[in-house]
Amino acid sequence: MRIRGLLTALAIVALTVPMPRLSCAQDSPDPSPISKVAITVPIPDAASPAAGQGAGVPDSAAPAPKSTLKEKVQAFVKKITPDRLKRDIEFKTAAETFPQFCQHWEQNLRERETNNLQKLIYTLKQGFETATYTGYGKIAGCECHQSKDGYSIGKITYEEFIYYLTGKTRDEARKTAPQTVSDTHTTEIFRFEKNKWFY
Repeated sequence: MRIRGLLTALAIVALTVPMPRLSCAQDSPDPSPISKVAITVPIPDAASPAAGQGAGVPDSAAPAPKSTLKEKVQAFVKKITPDRLKRDIEFKTAAETFPQFCQHWEQNLRERETNNLQKLIYTLKQGFETATYTGYGKIAGCECHQSKDGYSIGKITYEEFIYYLTGKTRDEARKTAPQTVSDTHTTEIFRFEKNKWFY
């Protein structure tokens, strides 16, 4: 019985007394439990993809990409120049209404040509009544754009002709087919102000 009790006591002592353990810090003069813990805690590798990220953090938690320099500048300009923002809004209306303005301008050219024909001034040259007047071709270009400062600019292009009439009498001269003396490529510039086009 004494032997069995002695063996039991030795077994209990063996279980309760810690055995010496080998570690990376075994050459330290005093391998205390704190130094062991510091050595055994995993440290993420700086080159690994997970370095600097919390464990278990989903990809969706990554910060949103920053705005580009151009976007920042544009946002800043719009903030400090409300007049430019107003011009940008105006341009939308200007661009929508300019085609209609071009049609109206072409009608103005037709009326101007008719008025020129009604005010012909005849001169007698070598026995013939002669006169010249200005006529206009169809609208060849109708463009609308913004200037560097944001102002709405309209551009209309067309041909401008100088016609020549001749006949033995003024009535005969009016009935003859006009001859083209010159042809000028004309461009007119218009501005959009107070919600309408001006010329």
